[in-house]
Amino acid sequence: MIPPPPLPSSSRPLSSPAPQPACRYERHRTVSPRWAVLHPLGHAEFPGIPASVPTARQWARDLLTGKIAAPTLDDVLLLLSELVTNAIVHSDSGRGPYGSVTVCLVTVCLALSHDHDGHGGTVVHVEVIDDGSAASLPFVRAATPDGDGGRGLLMVELLSARWGVHHDDEAGNAVWFHLPDSTTGHG
Repeated sequence: MIPPPPLPSSSRPLSSPAPQPACRYERHRTVSPRWAVLHPLGHAEFPGIPASVPTARQWARDLLTGKIAAPTLDDVLLLLSELVTNAIVHSDSGRGPYGSVTVCLVTVCLALSHDHDGHGGTVVHVEVIDDGSAASLPFVRAATPDGDGGRGLLMVELLSARWGVHHDDEAGNAVWFHLPDSTTGHG
């Protein structure tokens, strides 16, 4: 016997839980009116391999082009590349054949209020979720002048309005940053 096709989400029986969104901010948006200012643009999962860095960057470029100012887009793509690279190099995402990295892109409209840093308008929120690591949480590392690493989170700290790390034992680590967008009328 061939099983029936899955029911569309609107026809899902009440006993079946709805699938959880990959991005914790999307989950907050569905349950809290204070997140009504969020405009999820998308999220995507990439394999935990170095070739995913340019793929994630292109995905973000395609999603954000025309929605935010070009200089903001350049900074988003630079910092996103750093976070995806860090997730692959420093977490379990890059240590096994099934590791992955999830990227979430959100715009936050702050036209009616201001965030903690006094920015109004639109803020681009980028979040990279990896498989976590038993060894450490993401942190700004001291870079040596002739070393290859240690600058990714330092760049995030210097270029973003805000950034942070959220750890969940089941979901892994989420590193996020905010960049204000100077474009008006978008978002």
